[in-house]
Amino acid sequence: MIDTRLRRWFLPLLGRRRRGRRSPEAFRPRSTSSRVSRLATRYDAEVDEALKRLWPRARVYHDREFTRDRADFLLVVRGRGIMIETKVKSDPGVFRGSTLPPLLDRLQRDGRRLVVLLNQGDPTPARELVAARLGGKARVIVWSGPGDDADLRDAVEALISIESRHP
Repeated sequence: MIDTRLRRWFLPLLGRRRRGRRSPEAFRPRSTSSRVSRLATRYDAEVDEALKRLWPRARVYHDREFTRDRADFLLVVRGRGIMIETKVKSDPGVFRGSTLPPLLDRLQRDGRRLVVLLNQGDPTPARELVAARLGGKARVIVWSGPGDDADLRDAVEALISIESRHP
């Protein structure tokens, strides 16, 4: 007897689909190269070290799950929480911030403060986007290593000095 179910014929050709929970990597856009992913992992580790170096008494929480609506780090300095989002570009072009709106929407509702750290490029369009959504409660800076620690410190300290959490 011949098996007439097409599924049995085509599954080995197409590959089996796993059912159940998808890993965070499954949600990553297909165009993201593994090189950018490795750069992002290394950049996050460098940012983590910088936060601990600049604020040794602060608590640093790192969200290791890939989401668009949560920041990568929460830095708690002197009782104030600052969200830190890292962005990695493989080229030194313009950073427009097209991946930021879900995070900005959430932080706008929560009244939180945000620092977006970019490894390289021109952040001018992203600064305009962030300022339009969060106003003075957010900063976008280029941080590429310990040489830019002063900019990072200034951005975080400026946000800490904001008195009110709500608009």
